[in-house]
Amino acid sequence: MSPVLSVPVRAPYPWRSILDYLALRCTPGVETISADRYTRKTPSGTVAVEYDSFAQALRCSVDGATDALPRIQRLFDTLHDPHPVTRALRRCPVLGARVRKLPGVRVPGCWEPFELCLRVILGQQVSVKAAHTLMGRLVARCPGLDPGQLAETDFGTLGLPAARLRTLRIFAERIAGGDIRLDGAWDQTADGLAEVPGIGPWTLQYLAIRLGRDADAFPDTDLGLLRASGAETPRHLRTLAETWRPYRGYAAMYLWTR
Repeated sequence: MSPVLSVPVRAPYPWRSILDYLALRCTPGVETISADRYTRKTPSGTVAVEYDSFAQALRCSVDGATDALPRIQRLFDTLHDPHPVTRALRRCPVLGARVRKLPGVRVPGCWEPFELCLRVILGQQVSVKAAHTLMGRLVARCPGLDPGQLAETDFGTLGLPAARLRTLRIFAERIAGGDIRLDGAWDQTADGLAEVPGIGPWTLQYLAIRLGRDADAFPDTDLGLLRASGAETPRHLRTLAETWRPYRGYAAMYLWTR
């Protein structure tokens, strides 16, 4: 029988909303999202996570994954206290109705930072669904998503513009060579990522939310945020978002969540 971890969370905890967000942003062939469960294949076995609303905890079958706890905490934002965010945003004309409808929204992180970065690069200037398809193709061509192997793989038929392929390859090369570390302080990671051609402000701000765990990061050029907020321009959105500090990252999640 696999060991079971119980990871406490603060209520309210919108488990279904978290799974819905991850469903089109997971790694095909590695992660699976069902109606009430997250499942991931790891080198040591399968990890399965469900939410026990009565116990207010995640029940996690970890099957030998000794590093599962911090990864689960990061992926499912389990250490977050939603009440300060609710107090800060519930009276906002733009966000108030969303906060009241779905209190306690979390910012999903990731299990594996390298995978998340790849997925975000693939998601530049395409729809969420298209990026999910591209991620599936990437996994099919490079199972295991090893940075060194990925840097040497021919992705000419992946369906990406040449500039995006270059970004993908340079990023993988710099991860493989140790020039960029994804497990250190976010400021240092962001500095390294910013030197990769094709990784710009939107990518960095989005990763700051999900990987850097910056509660106030905000990609103000994001089309989804512009549409959901009713802002006409990024400048207009930046002005609106000033009232959401220091929780603009959680405000973004409210706008992205349907």
